[in-house]
Amino acid sequence: MRFTISDESINRYGYRILSAGMSTASFEKNPVVFYNHGTYNLPIGKGKDLRHEPDGSITLEIDFDPEDEQAIAVQKKTERGFLNACSVGIDVLETSTDASVVLAGQTRPTVVRSELLELSICGIPGNRNALRLNGVQTENIEHILPKINHQKELNMKPAFDSFDLPETAADEAILDQLAALENEDAQTIDPILSRLDAIDKKITELSTSKKATETAKKEPRLRDLMKELRTEEVSSKKEVMTWAQLQALPKVEFEAYRNEHRAHYKKLFYGHYGFEPIY
Repeated sequence: MRFTISDESINRYGYRILSAGMSTASFEKNPVVFYNHGTYNLPIGKGKDLRHEPDGSITLEIDFDPEDEQAIAVQKKTERGFLNACSVGIDVLETSTDASVVLAGQTRPTVVRSELLELSICGIPGNRNALRLNGVQTENIEHILPKINHQKELNMKPAFDSFDLPETAADEAILDQLAALENEDAQTIDPILSRLDAIDKKITELSTSKKATETAKKEPRLRDLMKELRTEEVSSKKEVMTWAQLQALPKVEFEAYRNEHRAHYKKLFYGHYGFEPIY
């Protein structure tokens, strides 16, 4: 009996398998046929004369084991039309969501490369408890073939209603409505923006004027502080002078230093002469 084992239509899970990308070489060397993917049980038959048909489907002749009770029972049900479906067990090697291989209504990626592992006669093609991918029951299909994130279709009816246009309106009519709306907005908003610009400019001018006044008030105080800092810096430097540096000073500066820094001068004098100075 010849069965169609796969085609390129969208299956009940929302994906499809490209027949041209299905490798059957290994399967044809050992073309086992099971019942309902019972791969842990003995096969009920074997396949032969696998064909890639012009319509994109793959068909196979199946010989049932005449000495197996289950095989005989399945064969009789297929002959009488009670069982008509096949289901493939494959390894998914490559998938794609490219528009060239995804059909309208497809919710999962297209399997573009796969390997045929086994074939089963089953009651419901694509049954969740029958079809197997990569050896995994298809209740876990999300891990192998996650759903495609289709962009949500926009509902334009509210927009057409707001423009008082029919849903069949031409693009030109829609653009005219948008242009009119934009012009109306400009007439309403432009005066407000101009007023805001004038207010912003005035605030900037007032801020600049205030800063200039505050700076002028602060400048004398800043000059005094700078003088104090310079005086303290010079005084600090002089206070740590050595005896040799002190001796190198002009007489007027020497006497001024001696009077201003008596304690340090006494240390330097004692260190040089061995006794304290007498004023």
